[in-house]
Amino acid sequence: MALLIDEAQDLPQEELIALCTIVHVANQRQDRLVIALAGLPSLPLKLAEAKSYAERLFTCHEIGALQPEDAQAALVDPALDENVIWSQDALDIVLKQAAGYPYFLQQYGQDTWNAAGASPIDRHAAELGVANGRTGLDTGFFRIRWDRATATEKSYLKAMAEDGDTGSLTSTISERLNKRPQSLGPARASLIGKGLIYSPEHGVVAYTVPAMAAFVQRQNHE
Repeated sequence: MALLIDEAQDLPQEELIALCTIVHVANQRQDRLVIALAGLPSLPLKLAEAKSYAERLFTCHEIGALQPEDAQAALVDPALDENVIWSQDALDIVLKQAAGYPYFLQQYGQDTWNAAGASPIDRHAAELGVANGRTGLDTGFFRIRWDRATATEKSYLKAMAEDGDTGSLTSTISERLNKRPQSLGPARASLIGKGLIYSPEHGVVAYTVPAMAAFVQRQNHE
């Protein structure tokens, strides 16, 4: 039996505890069971918080951005099946904006396809597709995450945005907000719990999805 769960970082802690217990018992009994969880970078921490021995139950593999050749193939190969080709200019525009992130490739690729009147897909279609795709991401993908944050948490996210998507020192964030690090602990913990940020190393926080910093910077009116 194989149990496959996507967006596993959103599972309640009691369900993560139950999954860890099931895996532990299945290993002891040598049951033919595989449990695979997919989720944001915050998932390993949530597992560890659910069960202290979770790191011994699961093997973690980080799936980063697609390699350039794989990202290009994701756009080119399905189009070829429909006898449509991409111009190199159009490919360069979409690949640069997507930065290898699969969901962004889907969004920009679809909107570019919809904007193209004929084969080959040209630079104009790609520019229009990227513009439409960014609007779609802002009103859906990013907005859903942003709206989950409280006013205090949004201030925290804005302080992080100054460093881009590479991550921020928690001490730097407290300086920017002119608050003691301890007072920001609840907001930080809540943002991690909501899957909006994670801690790649001690004293550092980062957004769980790429290009979030640019979106947050566009929310200065809030």
